[in-house]
Amino acid sequence: FPSHDKLEKLRIALRGVVGSSGEYARALEIVSNASATLNIQQEDALRGFTRLSASVIGAGGSVEDARIVFEGVNTAIKATGGSSQDAQAALLALSQVFSKGKVSAEELSGQLGERSAGAVTLFANATGRTLPQLNKDLQNGVVGLNDVIKFIEALGNKYEATAAKIAKSTEEAGARQTVALNKFREELGKLFGTLGSTLIVTGK
Repeated sequence: FPSHDKLEKLRIALRGVVGSSGEYARALEIVSNASATLNIQQEDALRGFTRLSASVIGAGGSVEDARIVFEGVNTAIKATGGSSQDAQAALLALSQVFSKGKVSAEELSGQLGERSAGAVTLFANATGRTLPQLNKDLQNGVVGLNDVIKFIEALGNKYEATAAKIAKSTEEAGARQTVALNKFREELGKLFGTLGSTLIVTGK
């Protein structure tokens, strides 16, 4: 189980990435919502969203752009029976895409395609291309970040209902319990941390 201190360090890293206090509050809301609705462990959600946000914001995007990508990927992976490792790998691949500013054929058909069924066809449809045109544009390096956002939005829309159903299923009971338990443990950590500080200050 992640400790309160470990999660707090991850939050500090996220705060440094997103900048303003308003954007930070929104980023925490996004992470919390993903953890609650998709049964993602808080540590995984914080680390994944921080890494992704750094790439998206560095490429001129926003926290909301990062949200679209983060939620869309996790939704698709959940709906297609993927694991948390699959989601982390897909998010890492997309972080690399945003860092470079364009999409390569290897990333789309390999790292993303392997973890999300039909990703290449959906990408073509979402960006108004035929498959041959998409392949040509990938080879010419003209598939940009706006195309990625369109693709991820389509991905999330396609799998949202299925992901929600799976997240609430009996099979996910263990994951829901772990998320809830980790949240409870962190709250205890905060409580005892505050109590300890009070005892030190008062000398009791």
